[in-house]
Amino acid sequence: MSKVLLTCLTFAVLAASAPLARADEAPRYARRWFYAAFNLQVEKNADELVVLLGRAGKAGYNGVVLADYKLNVLDRVPPHYFKNLDRVKAAADRAGIEIIPAVFPIGYSNGLLAHDPNLAEGLPVTDAPFVAKRGEAVLAADGAAHFVNGDLEDVKGDRFAGFSFQDDPGTTTFADRDTTHGGKVACRMQDPGKGTSHGNCRLSQRVKLRPHACYRFSCWVKTKDLRPAGGFRLLALGKGGQALTFFSEGALKPTEDWKNVEVVFNSLDEGEITLYVGQWGGQGGTLWVDDLKLEELGLVNVLRRDGCPLTVTSADGKTVYAEGKDYLPVRDAKLGQEPYAGEYSFGHAAPALQLPPNSRIKDGDRLRVSWYHPVLIHGEQVMCCLSEPKVYDLLKDQAKRVHELLKPKTWFLSHDEVRVAGWCRACRDTKKTPGQLLADNVSRCVKVIRALDPKAEVVVWSDMFDPHHNAVDRYYLVNGSLEGSWKGLPEDVVIANWNGGKAAASLKWFAGRGHPQVMAGYYDEGPDNFKRWRAAAKGVPKVAGFLYTTWQHKYDDLEATAQQMRDEAPR
Repeated sequence: MSKVLLTCLTFAVLAASAPLARADEAPRYARRWFYAAFNLQVEKNADELVVLLGRAGKAGYNGVVLADYKLNVLDRVPPHYFKNLDRVKAAADRAGIEIIPAVFPIGYSNGLLAHDPNLAEGLPVTDAPFVAKRGEAVLAADGAAHFVNGDLEDVKGDRFAGFSFQDDPGTTTFADRDTTHGGKVACRMQDPGKGTSHGNCRLSQRVKLRPHACYRFSCWVKTKDLRPAGGFRLLALGKGGQALTFFSEGALKPTEDWKNVEVVFNSLDEGEITLYVGQWGGQGGTLWVDDLKLEELGLVNVLRRDGCPLTVTSADGKTVYAEGKDYLPVRDAKLGQEPYAGEYSFGHAAPALQLPPNSRIKDGDRLRVSWYHPVLIHGEQVMCCLSEPKVYDLLKDQAKRVHELLKPKTWFLSHDEVRVAGWCRACRDTKKTPGQLLADNVSRCVKVIRALDPKAEVVVWSDMFDPHHNAVDRYYLVNGSLEGSWKGLPEDVVIANWNGGKAAASLKWFAGRGHPQVMAGYYDEGPDNFKRWRAAAKGVPKVAGFLYTTWQHKYDDLEATAQQMRDEAPR
């Protein structure tokens, strides 16, 4: 064999195995991955993934991002979990597919919080008025917010008194005396959007309340053929339109009987807010609302860690009472346990401050109580604290267990949609912005992995490090700006870019920072999604592959997308 031929063959082999394209080349799609969210503790899920791996291997995929919540809690899974995982590993080996574990739930942090629910990021309640009665101190009633006509009984024609705004009385909003939950009148919202282009059908009221307090806003709702059911909202807005609540879009069914729905929020520095109830973007059907209620909450889901201190003082603030002496240790036994470990609910009663016989607090004394509580985004998402040391102890333990189990060459960081950050004392004492806190966090996470395997490749979702996406000022309930979060990313970290709305700008921006990228597309949109990403990536260096990403377990277009990669990759 001539030296020229040998050199050509060597170059061909190296080019075929190279994971990334050169800066002057078009994207090559050497990384052909798909996303698989499966709970492998369930045997039928393992069966389904085994079949899926076979399909994907035949189609030409070479990596699967395994997003299994159980990877967060490997210390508590039953033995059959590991047997199921062994079957999946064997199937991946047969298919020639690398298992890429999704780890470190920074954003959707339930897997961390299952180990210690007190590690949730906490929003502050400041100087809540309590009063001592018969050996305990409870939230004083005189500080309650005043919501007018919440039972909807005060009505003239179809217009409800006390509400500063009502969409189209007598056209889409009606006083209904036949279908009610309590009392004699409910509000019927029928054919939302009739005569309008926006489809909104709502009641709204301005309410004064106490800043830095925890509130529950609730009502009873009944639906019939409501379209879309996910358009219903309970919404609290502060000044400048700051949203304080983020209602779960899956809370209602199109047709169901009376149901109590709620959102819990912190008033932050707001002394007056606007409350809304009703339908946004309605397309048809009927909903009824009744018995609206706003109530301040006590110590429900009180967080107990050094970074979330609980303080009890006299009404004038001159006396600071001692826990264990003036009041018994405070703990919410249901914190982060409803319905499962790592999940939170505000449906239970708040623990009271129990006063021992020798307490300096006497019956009738007025108190000021301050603490921290978590907040639910879209009904279930809870974020961990970015500053508490125990968070990193848990991340190290998780990484060690995953490393021993899978020996992965590639790790996928689950940093995504960090919607609450920078509020607790642990975070504020750092004097860092949320962007700086997140930069520190992701840098530490990469180091945790590379301490186990210095050659490990690390991939991370793009959104929280993308100024064209979520790395912005005042994202959801982040206390400040996320600008600069990207400074914590080593240049060799691969970006799984899912900014479909601004794909070209986002891909170009990360490329400018030197990062290799994988386009994380599809998102259940259909077989042509890859083509749109391919067009956005034209001329962008280091775009090395595509991650078929589905949240609905929709793998109908798996093969078609793989074929498009083969057809459009340069030869």
